[in-house]
This record gives sequence, C-alpha cells and structure tokens, in this order.
Amino acid sequence: MPRVMDDEYVTGAGGSGESDDDGEEMLSDDADDYRPSTSKKRAGAGRGANAARSGAAARKSGSQKARAGAKGGQKPSLGKDKGYAWEATYKRSWDAVREDEGGSLAGAVRGLLEASKRRRTLHDSAPVQRGIIRHLILILDLSESMNEKDLRPNRFLLTLQYAREFVAEYFDQNPIGQLSILATRDGVAERITSMGGNTTDHIAALTNKLRLQPRGEPSLQNALEMARTNLGHLPSSNSREVLVIFGSLTTCDPSNIHDTISHLARDNVRVSMVCLAAEVKVCKDVCKKTGGKFGVALDESHFRDLVFEQVNPPEIEAKKKKKNRAGANEDDDGRGPPSEGVDLLQMGFPSRLATHAAPTLCACHSKLRSGGYICPRCSVKVCDVPTDCPVCGLTIVMSTHLARSYHHLFPVENYEAVSWERLATVEKAPKDCLGCSVSFEDPPPHLRHLANGSRMANGNHPLATSSSSSATAAAAAAAAVSEANVATSGRYACPRCHNHFCLDCDGFVHENLHLCPGCC
Repeated sequence: MPRVMDDEYVTGAGGSGESDDDGEEMLSDDADDYRPSTSKKRAGAGRGANAARSGAAARKSGSQKARAGAKGGQKPSLGKDKGYAWEATYKRSWDAVREDEGGSLAGAVRGLLEASKRRRTLHDSAPVQRGIIRHLILILDLSESMNEKDLRPNRFLLTLQYAREFVAEYFDQNPIGQLSILATRDGVAERITSMGGNTTDHIAALTNKLRLQPRGEPSLQNALEMARTNLGHLPSSNSREVLVIFGSLTTCDPSNIHDTISHLARDNVRVSMVCLAAEVKVCKDVCKKTGGKFGVALDESHFRDLVFEQVNPPEIEAKKKKKNRAGANEDDDGRGPPSEGVDLLQMGFPSRLATHAAPTLCACHSKLRSGGYICPRCSVKVCDVPTDCPVCGLTIVMSTHLARSYHHLFPVENYEAVSWERLATVEKAPKDCLGCSVSFEDPPPHLRHLANGSRMANGNHPLATSSSSSATAAAAAAAAVSEANVATSGRYACPRCHNHFCLDCDGFVHENLHLCPGCC
C-alpha cells in the first residue's frame, strides 16, 4: 500500500513540468531550510508559484551581478597580492630609477653604486687605543620567530649566512682574537662552539642546519649570563665583547634581567645587539649601559652592515668615561691607583712542528696528532695559534698575527673627495690613478672651462642648467651621493701625499691593504 502512494505522488508531481521546476527552485532557494516533499504537497500550488517567481528573480539578479563582475573585473585578493615584506624591494622597481643632470640613467645608477662603496670605505681614522686581543661571543636567536620570511629567504637562513661571513672576516681582520658561538631557544642557552681561534670549526658548526633548527622562545638573560661566565676570567688586557642577533620581540627569563645588565657593566663586558623585528627597550638598555652598539635591521644589506660593524676592534674607554656612563659603585670612593689599562703584555712565539713528525698528545684536546706548536715557556704542544697555553696561560701568537693586527692602531686616513672645482685649482693634476693606472674621466662639457684655467667667478661660462623636471628626478640620487661624500670627478686624494686614487683603489687601500701606496 505505501508503494502505491509513492507512485501516485510521483505521477501527480510529474504530471506537470511546471510543478517539477517549482520543486527544484524551492530546493535551490531555500537550501538551508529544507522541507520534505509531503509538506510541499500540502502547501498547495500558490506556494510553488511564489517559489518559481523568487527563483526567477534570483536568476536575473545573479546574471546582472555576473555581467557587472565581467565588466569591472574581479577585485584582487589582498592576502595573495600582499606578499612578503622583502618583495617590496622589487615591486615597481622602475619607479626608483632617476635621471642624472645630463638626462642619463647610467650616470644615476653609477652614482648610487659609488655612494654605497664610499659609505663602506669611510671609518674613524683617529689613532686611539684599541683592544686588539679580542674575545667575542656571538649569540644567535634560534627561537620560533626566526622562521619569519620578512628577510630573504627567512631570518634563520640569512642569519646563518651572515654569521659565517662574519666569522671569516673577523679572524681575517683580528688574527689574534678568539670567538665563541652561543644560541638561545626553548628558554635556555646552549653553547655551539667553545672559545677558540680556529675559523674552520666555527664555520662548520654554523653550516649544520639540523642542529640549529629554530624552536621555542628565546631567553636573553640566560644567554647573557652564560656569556658573562665565559668572559669573566679573562685579564683586563683582553676585550670582552658580546654580539647578539635577536629576532624575537619577547624573552623568557628566569629572573630580573636588569640585575644581569648591572653585572655585565661591572665586569666590563660590552654588549652589542642587532634586532631583526623592532626596537625593544630592554635590548637598547643593555647596549647603552654596557657601552655597545644597538641597531634594527631595515633590510638584508642594512642587516649585513650592522653585523660587520663589529669586525673592527672597539676603542678602550677611560675609567672616568666608564663611571660617567654606568655610574660609580657605592663602595668606590675614588681613591687608589688609576687603572687606565695595561701598557705591556707578555706573549710567546711558538716553534712549529713538522706535519710529517710522529703523532703526539696535545695539551688542548688530549689527542694524538701530528704537527702543532710548542709553547716557549712550558714546552707543551697546542694544535692551533693564536691561543692561550692551557698549562701556563701564556698568550701564544705568531709574529705575522701581530703585524696584521697593527693596522687597527694606526689606520689609514680617509681619502678626500676631489670635486671638479677643486681639481681646477690643482696645478698639473694627475691624469691616471696611482694605484691601478686607470685614466680619470674628462670634465663634462659644462665644466670644461674650469679645466681651461678660468674660475667660476668670471661668469663668462655659466654652468649649464638642466630642466626643472630633470632636476627634480635627480634629487634622490644626488642626496644619496652627497651624503656619502662621493667625488664628482671620480678622484680621491690622500691628505698626506696628495696623490689621486680611483674609488676601487680607495676601497682596496682601506679595507684590505691598510697602507697608502703613495705614502710608503
């Protein structure tokens, strides 16, 4: 009997194609409020007609919206088009191209490149006392925040890359210095490498990415306490430095971190920090109270510049300056002999063993190895130099290490930028660079009257002026060039010997050679 009723209902509903369409429209329009077929039968034909009209209106409005969308185009998704922060550098990069005064793009681009080179070359050339026997601890933030991709490819990988480059440059410029690497994650601090002067060991440890995977939260206090413990036993003749690369906005500390800051200032530990996220007040306070440097990385190149600022040894502060910065201790009445520093430091030059000699035990690792160095005081064997003898504590260095560190005490003075106006006043100006013998450029057409002996005061040959649009377009490039003190003539003169050098030779002299070829 129920089977017959179903057949009758289907036959009655299917007898009219209009009612069948009404049922479909009713289901599509009121999908959230589904009614069974029996209720539709009781609702009557008027209900089905209303549903049909509402369905037709919905189809009409839907077609109108579709045509409007096709005409105006779909709005882009903000989440997809926003992208990463590092992609903003390459977004509409053609807008950053500006013409120079002569209307050339090549001149503007070259000016920006020369400004960046010149900015790296300039440094403090005052002959001051510096601690060339350096002990530096590099602290890396390996928390979960280092997985952020605001720096290319992400903070973690870029930090490891710059850390490896920094270690190589650090030992190249400071051959008698030593370095240790610490990391902080999961609320604790851990040692990656011990204090030593072997570049290969430090770079190999930074290459192992599986061991250095970011996780958890950092603990700035635990990392600074471990660094202070490792540096506390060093003599006053050695510098105590800490460089922290911090990418988190928070720190998970077990106690008051300001007590740790006071202990660092008391032990003369200089802490410098490079933050990757934003400026954090406690990080800035650490650097301010310990005499270090603080910076926030804006992009990849700025991040590298902030890290490599720590390559050169810092200045040694006088006792009075330290008191003015950190405040005198309560038990310090100002009496007693002054301790400005140590003038003489005892060192030893070791004897080198042949690599084909019989293996013997070393005092630093207690392993059988061939080759090495013999301490001149206690005659024990060490693997590498420079280092401190593990038996007698003598600083063991080679004579070449001292020679390479000497340039920090007497740096080469910064070369002066020579403009076209200044070049016109020089009699018999050289036409070639003294370092590489490359010919200098000739003056531009609107400045050739200066090279012919006339002066700007004559007024017979006024300077050619560019249009207002070209001058406005070159404003950004001109500001960057003037800020870096870039020579318009491409010449840089030594303030002592007055010889002219090109920009590449200027950078080579100050970054690698550390000796003026014209003065020697």
